[in-house]
Amino acid sequence: MVVNIASQLPQPLNTFVMDVLQNTYYDFKLKPGSSYPLKGVTYSVDYGNIPGYTAEDGHELDLFVGNKLDDSEQGCIFVDRGPDIPHEHKFYVGLTTHEVAQIEAELKPVLIEHTRLNTVEDLLDRIEEFKDKE
Repeated sequence: MVVNIASQLPQPLNTFVMDVLQNTYYDFKLKPGSSYPLKGVTYSVDYGNIPGYTAEDGHELDLFVGNKLDDSEQGCIFVDRGPDIPHEHKFYVGLTTHEVAQIEAELKPVLIEHTRLNTVEDLLDRIEEFKDKE
């Protein structure tokens, strides 16, 4: 098993809490009759959250973390969450181009926008708006 790079990233990315291990299917446990187009997804990389940062769904900010420190991709995926939560930002760091494409394919039915960021510093700037107010 390959270990993700979270511990090698700058604060607050290094506080990443894993919820779903790479290559694991996660069932959304939707209510019967739900019209949401995804019943679940298989995460090609580790998936979890950043404590102290809150997304539009009221939960900690989602983060996909790969295992590639150098020459990797970072960015933001904006997805439709249905009628109760119209949209949500999900960020990623340390991914290969192939891993980003896998995530896009999994989320395609709900993907609104995908923004690649040039550097990890750009990612840190972008998540600042989600930082919990003290």
